[in-house]
Amino acid sequence: MIRFRWIVSLFLMPFLWGCSAPLVRPNRIDWNPSLSPKIVQVNGHTIFYTAKGEGSPLFLIHGYGAGMWVWEKQIEVLSQRYLVYTVDVIGHGFSDRPKIPYAPEAYIYFLRDFMDAVGVEKATLIGNSMGGGIAWGTAILFPERVERLILIDCVPPDVLQQVKNESLRTLIAIRDIPFLSYLAISARSKSSMKWALMECVSDVTLITPEVVERQYHLSRIKGTTWVLYSTLKHAEEALKLKDQFPLIRQPALFIWGEKDIVFPPEVGETLHRAITGSRFRLIEKSGHIPMWETPDEVNQAILDFLK
Repeated sequence: MIRFRWIVSLFLMPFLWGCSAPLVRPNRIDWNPSLSPKIVQVNGHTIFYTAKGEGSPLFLIHGYGAGMWVWEKQIEVLSQRYLVYTVDVIGHGFSDRPKIPYAPEAYIYFLRDFMDAVGVEKATLIGNSMGGGIAWGTAILFPERVERLILIDCVPPDVLQQVKNESLRTLIAIRDIPFLSYLAISARSKSSMKWALMECVSDVTLITPEVVERQYHLSRIKGTTWVLYSTLKHAEEALKLKDQFPLIRQPALFIWGEKDIVFPPEVGETLHRAITGSRFRLIEKSGHIPMWETPDEVNQAILDFLK
């Protein structure tokens, strides 16, 4: 059942929290001072990213509404052996937010074009949540660009039917009422942001005021409401790739948080069975973003697979 307090907070907060902030890109990465922020033009849009290390390229792709910060606990470890790219996907983080239809294929084509822009022909794609969907979608539409896949609590093709957490179920329930769904997404407050982040972890004490502020700042950048609304509106279009999902032939590893309430482990197990030869690793005491919540276990699983 959808909680009444969630709906009330969604509909009233726009009148309490004011306007969105302009996009101001940082000149340093606060959560990793050793990284230098970079920008590149992709189809006329400015995209924010980082690159560190040497060797075979790995692309780390975040999920819906997030930013590259969710990979803060992977970069140092993986960059000791590989060239690690993290990217604020178009419409997210500190990248531009053009008013385009944010359909699944738009994200997939964006990743291909971003790879072109940074001069990488083929790479291992590591994606979490929606970022995992972008990764497996790229393996379907542009298989020649994908070396291997590591899918961490990734979205399935039938994402709207499989998602289970309360905040997203609420948005899905009203997504066909444009005014209400747009208003609901625009109602981001620090309180609702904290709630959404707590749905992504097993250990809620990890969601500190600093973590909430980090994500809340990104969510208030002008244009974010349209991106999130449009992405949700077009999410069902991923279904047309469902029949092609079993055709993925790249070596694939599924990593899944045992306590994920967004996409429970059975979602990952079903996807794993659909890709011949794929592996499945369940991470205990971890939720929807295990690479951030339990990085030691996830980093070791990634490195073992990449060997």
